[in-house]
Amino acid sequence: MPTPKTMIAAVLQEFYKPLELVNIPIPQPTNDEVLIKIEASGLCFTDVHIWKGEHAPPSLPLIMGHEGVGRVVALGPNASRLKIGDRVGIGYVYAACGHCRDCLTGGENYCPDFDATGYSVQGCFAEYVCLRDQWANKIPNEITPIEAAPLMCAGAAAYASIKKTGVQTGDTVAIFGMGGLGQYAVQIAKLMGLRVIAVDISTNKLATAESLGADERVIANDQAGENITALGGAHGCVNFAPVTETWPIMLEACNPRARIVLTGVPAGEMAFYTYQVVERGLTVAGSSASNRQEMNELLALAAGGKVKGVINEVAFKDINAALTALTEGRVKGRTVLKMEGTN
Repeated sequence: MPTPKTMIAAVLQEFYKPLELVNIPIPQPTNDEVLIKIEASGLCFTDVHIWKGEHAPPSLPLIMGHEGVGRVVALGPNASRLKIGDRVGIGYVYAACGHCRDCLTGGENYCPDFDATGYSVQGCFAEYVCLRDQWANKIPNEITPIEAAPLMCAGAAAYASIKKTGVQTGDTVAIFGMGGLGQYAVQIAKLMGLRVIAVDISTNKLATAESLGADERVIANDQAGENITALGGAHGCVNFAPVTETWPIMLEACNPRARIVLTGVPAGEMAFYTYQVVERGLTVAGSSASNRQEMNELLALAAGGKVKGVINEVAFKDINAALTALTEGRVKGRTVLKMEGTN
């Protein structure tokens, strides 16, 4: 069946305004690109930051979205790794330079010259998207498009963040924010043999975390740091909550030589007294997205049924309602936009 000439895309024309569902030409793959027919596309809180203009892209109009899954339907002239019909995933990193120190040492997602899908290049909130074939993630047959989409960013970011804590089997990790990333992180941490303390302001989200394997749950209030310490403290903390209030809790909850990993991006500044870090030898690290190896490791776990998302499935035509619900904090897990005809 020949590829049509036009497609429906949700286009950001103006910050904080509804995305416009418009009919535009289908992009044509060039050089080493492949054309993907999107089956499902995850909605990420980074999309909210872009939509609001808090993380302003280089230019508008823009097709956002960086958690896409679909089938290869066309190949560019130099695309050699994939074939027509392959199911692949599209993550936040569209491509990096491939030759800088970061790229050559597993840090391609920190390359100064990387392009971001749905930010500096057109993204997945459309029926078709182009992707460089060396940066596509092949999706195992055991994972459906709906399940795979949020793994492309949320799942991969959670996996990379837990690894960055450097904790060992039997150690305790405190995970802050039991939204989609936190839910993945709980499962990943348990697979690594860790004791998990889930932290959130919502008792409902904490109950979900417990059902996913969390050993302890702590309400994120003024006593949270003290309560975590009473449970033995944390050898590692990961923050997925986009608020500054978690920062003093983590500093209080950490055991000596613990590592704090920051993944959520609050709008405000986070301050500390130097002695809080120095006297216990704490380490603070940032974590953004993942590299391709981490993505493949996560997909192998998911293919074995060991990592599952709490997913809210929404029709693509309802993208603006889904974006509003995410912005207002009314989403319990991950939202996945389903294209018509997807199984």
